[in-house]
Amino acid sequence: MRSLTIWRTLLGVDKTVVEDVDLDLVAGVFVASVRLTRSMRNRCGSCQKRCPRYDEGAGRRRWRGLDFGSPRVFLEAAAPRVSCREHGVIVAAVPWARHQAGHTHHFDSQVAWLATQTSKAAVTVLMRIAWRTVGAIITRVWADTEKLHDPFAGLTRIGIDEIS
Repeated sequence: MRSLTIWRTLLGVDKTVVEDVDLDLVAGVFVASVRLTRSMRNRCGSCQKRCPRYDEGAGRRRWRGLDFGSPRVFLEAAAPRVSCREHGVIVAAVPWARHQAGHTHHFDSQVAWLATQTSKAAVTVLMRIAWRTVGAIITRVWADTEKLHDPFAGLTRIGIDEIS
């Protein structure tokens, strides 16, 4: 197996080219420089439609990924803006993260699962994030889940009384 395939698998990124990896042992940070494949470039962050490129945006950006043991993991990539007919000028989509999120899909999923199994305080310590970040991640994950599943599907009866 090629080393780039191994890095893509470890980082949990699809439709992505891993350009370089860097480990800073002093800071305890692992940074993977990545770029999108041609088929994923210049897509609107909201609707995923192909759009003309507007500009380079604010340059390179980092997304937090799942830790590799003790080092924190970050994906670093260019964050250009595109001009969408529907949404206007907007940051281009990336396949590893939700729009306007600073974390990868896998990181968000891990935090959301931990929030269902343990206290919010324990999640903040384990994942090394702030209390508010846990709440924001839960909100994002729930919004995606709510689009896919009807919470009232299969409901046949509902009871309402003075105590409820």
